[in-house]
Amino acid sequence: VSSHDTTTVTDGARIFTSGGYPKNHVSAVMADGSGKLSWENNSRTYVPSMLLHEGTLHAVLDAGVAICWDSATGEELWKGRLGGTFSSSLVLLGDRIYATNEEGQTFIFRASREKLEILAQNRLGENVFSTPAICGGLLYNRISITENGKRQEYAVCVGQPG
Repeated sequence: VSSHDTTTVTDGARIFTSGGYPKNHVSAVMADGSGKLSWENNSRTYVPSMLLHEGTLHAVLDAGVAICWDSATGEELWKGRLGGTFSSSLVLLGDRIYATNEEGQTFIFRASREKLEILAQNRLGENVFSTPAICGGLLYNRISITENGKRQEYAVCVGQPG
């Protein structure tokens, strides 16, 4: 067991987990108490937690690639490059997934079975290692910026109140 295990997620029928040590994997284990492996692949999503949405399992691989699998079969439905290194977990709001890389770039894409559809992207700060929180239509995150040679951390809020 590594010190960087992701959070497991479940759809009630399967439990999904991922890791990078001692081997790269995304696994689906039956949630019926049998411990039976439903499916597994050798994808590396080591730190960010995965996200379930309407029969799909979404992840951002360590190499900066967004990927979507059919959660029942493990069939890869699509993948596409976002870029950067990811520590933040994915966040879902409606049908939109928010993925922020360590360089402060946030990608917003549709939670879809069909394709990677990037709806928007923006940059906040120079470094982001935290997962954003969304509350009341506002997005909150912690960012780092270097000012006068000194690294400063800030809490930011994005959106329009009310």
